[in-house]
Amino acid sequence: MLLELHHPLDGYYEGTRFDRSGIFKSLIFKDTELCSPWFEQYSPTKHDAVLGPVEEFSLMPVDSYWLKPGVGLLLPTPEPYDRFKLYTVVDPGRWDVRVQGGSNIFCHTVDGCYTYTKEIRIVSDYAFDINHTLNVQIPWNGTVYNHNFFTMGKLESGPSRRIDFPFRPEGTWRAAYDSVAFTDGGIRFSRKLRAGESVYAGNVHQAGETGMPYAITLHEGPLTISIKGDIPVSHSVFWANHRIACVEPYNLLEAAPGETLRWSIHYQLNLLEK
Repeated sequence: MLLELHHPLDGYYEGTRFDRSGIFKSLIFKDTELCSPWFEQYSPTKHDAVLGPVEEFSLMPVDSYWLKPGVGLLLPTPEPYDRFKLYTVVDPGRWDVRVQGGSNIFCHTVDGCYTYTKEIRIVSDYAFDINHTLNVQIPWNGTVYNHNFFTMGKLESGPSRRIDFPFRPEGTWRAAYDSVAFTDGGIRFSRKLRAGESVYAGNVHQAGETGMPYAITLHEGPLTISIKGDIPVSHSVFWANHRIACVEPYNLLEAAPGETLRWSIHYQLNLLEK
């Protein structure tokens, strides 16, 4: 497994939506590139010009500013916050980035708000972990989710791309699609998505339950990526276009000033021999 990451300040991603720590540059497993550009056009300020597992925290108001964890303090506008827009960063905080053994460690501090550490650790030739530590200095009540932008070595969403859960999922489709549907244990495509076409399902959860375990398996032919988290998921969102299909599990984060939140996500890779 070969993993390359961007430095938060190397200029690749300057958007104000996603956590800038640990932005994936490339992930290659057994000569298959699992994370590669899936978007038609690139700009460092494009809100979703990111690859692989990338996380977004919900917005938090702090005094007269908006706090976006992993980005910094933003200058508010009279209009409601829109995650797809670019905002002025008035305090980018301080970054400390280091390599330690098999880990890449990113530490972001916004004085008076938090110290946030993300460790991306190579566990073996087949696995890596993303470990988070968030020490808060303000009352914290928000969410974080992972976008899981895996291209799986094939820029195509169709019947070969399969998503499995260890339960029967249900949710709300944005439209009556003829291309994708829930099954007893996952999500399946009935045809390839066309260029310019996208599908979306909100509030994906375990049927009959509130929330669901953090467990997803992505398939592309003989290639699989199993994803497991160690804190509960309130719900997930599913989004796909003709190049990518991703499940976005949401975690609730609540803490009082002085408390520390910790959570981890484990990724296990497998390629079955033909």
